[in-house]
Amino acid sequence: MKNIRPINIVKQLIVYVAGLFIITLGINISKMSALGISPVSSIPRACEQIWGFTLGTTTFIVYIFLVVAQLIILRKRFRIINALGLLLTILFSVMVDFTGTDPNAFGHILYGFPQPETYIMKLIYMIVSVIIIGIGAFLYLRPNWVPMPAEGLAGAISDVSGIKFGNCKTIVDTSMVIIALIMQLIFLGGLSSFIGDGVVVREGTIVAAIFVGQIVKILSKFFAKSFEGWLHAGEERVS
Repeated sequence: MKNIRPINIVKQLIVYVAGLFIITLGINISKMSALGISPVSSIPRACEQIWGFTLGTTTFIVYIFLVVAQLIILRKRFRIINALGLLLTILFSVMVDFTGTDPNAFGHILYGFPQPETYIMKLIYMIVSVIIIGIGAFLYLRPNWVPMPAEGLAGAISDVSGIKFGNCKTIVDTSMVIIALIMQLIFLGGLSSFIGDGVVVREGTIVAAIFVGQIVKILSKFFAKSFEGWLHAGEERVS
């Protein structure tokens, strides 16, 4: 085991929380683009439109179900790190509203930020959101702490089935998008739901599904080793 230094725990906590915060910024920018939100926020976004709650509130509700799903799948193998997903869900949901545009939500720091009017501007917002989410995901993954509920669910499925984690992550993300798309078509106006500010799934969702992981992969290739060296500086294995 490693001799963990307190200063490194502080650094890892800062990087972990900063990564989550950046991800929520990207999610809300993708929401503003009206070209489709990221896959893991697609069901919360659909619920936001249907129920009239804030995106942070619906994120909390949906993510709690994802943690419960882990418990059902893992049963006796459900560990503390899975249970900590409940605390992460609270923190992340608060951040979603804090970085959002809803004036009725806590914080709403993007409230008043210019709304894109043309398709080109919406496309720019969408691309920026994907880059921001990728950067946030890269940072949040470095400490290797509690995974997001969707990733925790993918890990649970992988543990039980033996299927590779990457394939399980694709299954979870795809399932969430399909469910959100069905909800959008049934409850939000059918084909007309693909136009306007209330869009849940559109081309931006597909772009995020493909390229967020690629951005994380590129950043990991060039920066992961040095970054993780800084996060674990001075740690040595002890018997």
